[in-house]
Amino acid sequence: MSDDLSMTPLDASDTVPLVRLEFDVEEDSSGARESEPTRAEITANLPRATSRTIALNTWLYMATPMSMPATVKDSGARLAAVFFTYGAVSTYWTGRVIGDAFAVDPDSSTYARMTSRATARVLNRHGYSDSTCERWRKKVELWTLLVQFSTYYLDACVQIVYVTQYFGQMFPKVKLCAWTWALLVGCLVMPVVQMPTLHDSGRVVGLPVVCVCVALVVLFSEIALTKPWEECSPGPTYGKAKTRSTMFSSLGNFAYAFGGHGLFPEELREMKDPSEWPQVMNTVYGTMVPIYIAVMYWGYKAYGDFAKGNINLNFRRNFGNVLSMLMQTVQCYYGVFFTNIALMMHVETALGVDPTTSWGVRTRFGVPPAIFRLIFRTSFLATQVLLAAIFLAASGDVIINLQGLAGGGGGGG
Repeated sequence: MSDDLSMTPLDASDTVPLVRLEFDVEEDSSGARESEPTRAEITANLPRATSRTIALNTWLYMATPMSMPATVKDSGARLAAVFFTYGAVSTYWTGRVIGDAFAVDPDSSTYARMTSRATARVLNRHGYSDSTCERWRKKVELWTLLVQFSTYYLDACVQIVYVTQYFGQMFPKVKLCAWTWALLVGCLVMPVVQMPTLHDSGRVVGLPVVCVCVALVVLFSEIALTKPWEECSPGPTYGKAKTRSTMFSSLGNFAYAFGGHGLFPEELREMKDPSEWPQVMNTVYGTMVPIYIAVMYWGYKAYGDFAKGNINLNFRRNFGNVLSMLMQTVQCYYGVFFTNIALMMHVETALGVDPTTSWGVRTRFGVPPAIFRLIFRTSFLATQVLLAAIFLAASGDVIINLQGLAGGGGGGG
């Protein structure tokens, strides 16, 4: 990558070798591990997804409109407009840059690898030695991987918190503690996270997209029918005093609203035709930005300083509210899968577990890949359920605070 960020073809002298973050398996003298697939072989054999599947997954991951009114409340309308405009423009541009970078160097199929290679090439352009470039490349890849991992890990916790709160609202007469609801949510989500790859999600991704659209219809219907700024007494107030903490939370939540970039290289890797990436970006941003603007305006107008991160807490207790929560529950179920898939696949492929196989072979752990995925992914999910239960025990607007933490750590990746 040149100083002006223009993309130039790689040549042999320009190529920076990869840092291997996976756990390499040493072959014994008998060659017992010789048939175990490498990460490169596993990646090459991954089934490819259509641009439609990729666009729907990206759209669905970005779709967090219900928290937008509370995000505006935390910073105020004027500053929120600045944050939103900056977030929309900058993340659209960086998404396109990621697509261009992948086209030049398709081997940069993870965000950490792409970032570290770009860093090494910039240092090389400025005259730093090869050893210095290599040292910084390894550091940047590790740091980026850690930030990305923690961001997506926290994001899955956000989805679990959402569903737990929805269950508590939908079944108010069921006297269960928050941690019990979180455990139930974990059990219900467990089958969803067993889908091996993004390609497999193409069979079901349309359902949560429809659910988001239904939830939006309920939101606008509730606002139109109640008109809180006219009918409620006291009505909504605006201009509540802001603090540095609330403004940072708002900025983090706008970053979260346009997140998902950490998965872009892996989505590009799994696309049948990566050249269609610009159409994916145009479709996602061309539809989601207007939705966000409409929800921010009408949601903040309706609820003002009383807007909640879980906006269903502002709704009346009626059929529409329950329907909205049911629809968002489906979205959040799927969100746990989408935020975890890159993390789980990274660990699995590093351990030589091929996500494209289930029963035909045995892993180094002596069990078929399907059994390994069941045990590993269930255990991984259990740690997130535990963390979500801890957050639910805290005071304050848990969703806004947790989304702000995830967004501040990396904008959802």
